[in-house]
Amino acid sequence: MNQERGVSLGLPRGAIVGAVFGLGIGLLLGLLYAYVIAPVQFTDAEPQHLRVDYASIYWQLVTESYSRHEDLDLAKRELGEWEDVERLQSVLARARIESAPEVSIAIDSLASKLGTEVSTPQETPAPGEESTGGSLLGNIKWGTFLGVLLLLLLLLAVIGLIISRSRIGKASSAGAGGRAASEEPEWVATVGAEGDTLAPAPVLGHFVASYSLGDDHYDESYSIETATGEFLGQCGVEVAEILGEGTPQRVTAFEVWLFEPNAIRTVTKVLMSEYAFDDVELRDRLAAKGEAVLVQANVPLVLETATLRVTATATEALYSQDDGQFMPNSTFDRLTVELVAQRREDKEEVPPDDEIDFGLDA
Repeated sequence: MNQERGVSLGLPRGAIVGAVFGLGIGLLLGLLYAYVIAPVQFTDAEPQHLRVDYASIYWQLVTESYSRHEDLDLAKRELGEWEDVERLQSVLARARIESAPEVSIAIDSLASKLGTEVSTPQETPAPGEESTGGSLLGNIKWGTFLGVLLLLLLLLAVIGLIISRSRIGKASSAGAGGRAASEEPEWVATVGAEGDTLAPAPVLGHFVASYSLGDDHYDESYSIETATGEFLGQCGVEVAEILGEGTPQRVTAFEVWLFEPNAIRTVTKVLMSEYAFDDVELRDRLAAKGEAVLVQANVPLVLETATLRVTATATEALYSQDDGQFMPNSTFDRLTVELVAQRREDKEEVPPDDEIDFGLDA
C-alpha cells in the first residue's frame, strides 16, 4: 500500500477518455491533411466546369482552331455539352470582350452554328472576378473544414467538462451520499478502537462505496476535507485478493484504508470472506496488508490516524452463487461499505515547550 494517494481513475474510464481524445486528434489531423496539406485536385474537367475566365479563354482557343481548320465536329467535341445556359452566355460575353474584333466575330459565328446565341450581360465580370468555380469550391472546402473543426473542439470541451465534474463529484462523493461544504455538520457518536464510546464529533465526510461483480478495476477513493476545503486526508475501498483467473474477477477480500498526509503509513484493514478468513495461510498472507477482519453486515470497523477516524460499516455483503468452481461463501457478488470520516476528539495534545517537564529540576 503506497502512502501517497490521489483521486484515481479506473482503467475503463481512462481507456474511454484516451479513445475519445485519440479519435478527436485523428479526425483533426485527417481534416488538416485533406483540406490543407493535400487537398483534392480535379483533373480532366469538362469545359463547362471551368472557371468563367478560363472557360472564356478556352472558347477563344477553340474558335481560333475552327477558323483555321473549319472542322465543326471537332469544335463541338472540344466544347462539349453546356447544361447551364446562363453560365454559357456569361462565358461567351466575356470571350467576346477580351478577344480581338475578328476573333469576337468568329466566336459569334461558331456559337451560332452550334445553336448558341450570344447575348451581352448587364454587368461584365472583372478580369480577376470569379462568379463560380474554383473560388466558390475553395470557400466551401474551408467553410466545411472550419465548421467540423469548431464542432470537434466543442465536443472535446464538453467531454473535458463532464470528466472534470465526474472527478470533482467522486472526490467529494456528492453522488454517493457525500456532504456538501455548505451543509451543517453532522454529529455522530462513534466507538473507539478499544471499544470505548467517544463523544460526538463533527462528520467530515459520509461516503458509500459499492462493488458489484464484474467491476474488475474496482478502486474507490474519497477526499476528507473541512467545510472550508482544507485537505485532511483520504479514505477508500479497493480489491485486495481475487481467486482464480479470467473475467469477471472473483474477489475474496477488500482493503479499507485511511491516509493522512503527515502519517508515517496508511492505516489498512482487510475485509475478508468467510472462506478467506478461515483459510489460515491466505489470512496470514493478507494480514501483511493490514488487520484481517471477517465481513459482517452492520458491524462497524474503526480506522484511526493521529487526527482522523473513519468508521467503516458493511451495509450489504452478498456472496456469489458459484457452480462448484469455488468454495461456498468465498467470493462476493456485491459489497457496500459506508465510510464516516471524523476528527479524533481524543487525540493527545502536545504542550508548549515552556510547559514540558524534562525532569531536570533538582
